Amino acid sequence: MEVNFTATGYWTIDDAMTQYHGDLYLNRDAGGIVVYIRIPNQGAPKSYFELPLEISLIKGTTINGAKITLIDCSRISTQSKIGTEDIYGYQAKYMIEGVSFDHKENVVFSKIKLSIPKIIEWGNVSNYIIPDASKVNVLIELKNVNPIEIYTCEEYTLSYYLTYNYPLFNLMKEKIVLEQTPYLTVESDSLHSLDWFIDIVMKMKRIIGIAIGLPLEFDKMIAESPAITWDFADERTRVRPLEVVHALTRNFNKTKINSDESNTKYLFNLNELSEKADFSHWQKASTIIEPVIELYIDDLYNQELSASRHFLNMIQALETYHSRFLCNGTLADFKIRVEAVIAIRPDVYKESDRKFLLEGSHKGIALRSRITDLLLADFKFHFYTSRIKHRDFPKVIADTRNYYTHYNLRQEEKALKGIDLVEAYHLLRSILEYYILKELGFDEDFIYERTRERIKSLIIRNEIREINERQK
Repeated sequence: MEVNFTATGYWTIDDAMTQYHGDLYLNRDAGGIVVYIRIPNQGAPKSYFELPLEISLIKGTTINGAKITLIDCSRISTQSKIGTEDIYGYQAKYMIEGVSFDHKENVVFSKIKLSIPKIIEWGNVSNYIIPDASKVNVLIELKNVNPIEIYTCEEYTLSYYLTYNYPLFNLMKEKIVLEQTPYLTVESDSLHSLDWFIDIVMKMKRIIGIAIGLPLEFDKMIAESPAITWDFADERTRVRPLEVVHALTRNFNKTKINSDESNTKYLFNLNELSEKADFSHWQKASTIIEPVIELYIDDLYNQELSASRHFLNMIQALETYHSRFLCNGTLADFKIRVEAVIAIRPDVYKESDRKFLLEGSHKGIALRSRITDLLLADFKFHFYTSRIKHRDFPKVIADTRNYYTHYNLRQEEKALKGIDLVEAYHLLRSILEYYILKELGFDEDFIYERTRERIKSLIIRNEIREINERQK
């Protein structure tokens, strides 16, 4: 990552009194924040440990008087110019402009706004609207969208907020650009560190990533504290927003994303999340489900993977979900669960259902049994399994996983390949999405309807495929 020289000035490490000369280099787009501290030295090179390897806070003042605070700095380079100077390079996690803090413990705020590009369609609201038909001479209107509350608790309120630009004064231009920027806002009555806010926003960003199936990045960050204000002559004060340059930006340039994905039906949008989901349910499950979500999102982002890798990733995500939420114990524990699952079934079906769920599990819980358990969904929902018979689906999936994991040629004939493998991946993904919606606290009717909607295109493609095969 390239960084560009931005400023030179004087820097103080943590609460030490020593002041060092140094240069600041930035790459705002990529989140690069680097400071090189220069210590004059006419003798032998100074110790590698002359300065700490990790520094919680570096405060500085540039030669033109601007104040800067760098947070969570790690050593990235050490250079000695014999007889001249020693240079210690540090990369910071955060840079706060316009203010200088003495201690990291003082770097606390009550409100954070973080912009996330590419989520306006998911938010499903706009500050710019098409006027009603009676306004024949008006093509576009401005309607300020109020923040939309996503979740609130005793500690904080999480909202979606959409800012806009409006060329209020100067319209005498050949080109006028209208822009709006989506933000996630976290506001608290008490003061907290940047990391505390980021942890909340990261969880929400992950949820949005699940919904839209696209890589997301953080962009501009604004922090506010009631202790940091603008003071006016008439004794009025106003909270002073601080821009925070951060190293949270991820570069997805190397990952090819299918642009058509943005036109597909979202798993859910903001309105559905805020009105139909139980976000508190997700808060309780977020830590347990995190590995599952990481597998799901990484699979969506990495479009260059082979079909077999996508298939294996989805299998791993489902297996992890089952072990964390449905049964993480022994085979005996799973047998207890099986009895609970089939308890609602008519007596005539119980034995075959029991055999179906336990088939393949001898010394432990087999993948086949886990897939069966997920497929049955407590007998509340019937998953589409395409051209594979419903009762054969778990075995076919397990055989395919075993083949691509171990490459046992004796299992090759049992394994799915080509378009059948791709289709199986999408079927497994629909099962995982069903359970993700469940953990987000959506009601059953919404989950059933959305799962059916998401699989419609696959059903249509499969019907066309069967028609083409019959015509050959």
